[in-house]
Amino acid sequence: MNARKIGVFLILAGLLPAACGGGAAEVEQSSGAIGPQQIADATEVIRFDPASLPQGGDAPFPGQCVESAGIPGSYRCEMETDFVAEPCFAVSGTRLLCNPDPAAETYGLLVSPQSALPSVPPPSPDRAVPFFVELDGGLTCAIRTAPEPVVLDGVFATYDCATPYTYLLDSDPFDRNAPTWTAMPYTLDPATGSTAAGEAAGVLRVWIP
Repeated sequence: MNARKIGVFLILAGLLPAACGGGAAEVEQSSGAIGPQQIADATEVIRFDPASLPQGGDAPFPGQCVESAGIPGSYRCEMETDFVAEPCFAVSGTRLLCNPDPAAETYGLLVSPQSALPSVPPPSPDRAVPFFVELDGGLTCAIRTAPEPVVLDGVFATYDCATPYTYLLDSDPFDRNAPTWTAMPYTLDPATGSTAAGEAAGVLRVWIP
């Protein structure tokens, strides 16, 4: 091997480790760990905080409050007039906020418990019941707690919606098979008693205790 060929070989041998080292560095830099990604348009499940709603100077109604049997993590309060409010949430040991509309940041009434409140811890995720939902287009629906049943085509209404005579039906009206839940509103015609199904709507947000 002549001197010229030896020189070229040495130059190439010197460059190869640098080139290989640079390539390895690039691969290592681009293969960093990727954390959990937010799913676009997925239904937002919100743990309700009663302190998040502004409270005016409304005088609270005296009532007897017990743990809600149908909405774990909340209370059921019965007033002296036999009016019942549910769900209710403790703002403090002496005040509860009942029938909240968290989408509009309003509530139905305040209650002053007449005896010590029982401890009501937040439910585990598998027991959590959405008590308020917001659908595509802005329609909101609150879980039904009134004693008088509403039955449409043999199926019980479980949520009252803001549009008159509009309901969500069945014990679990939400299709949760995709990141964005869907629900089907039904509207009752009070004049004829007939029921019309609306279009399936995406569920934007749900609130749980």
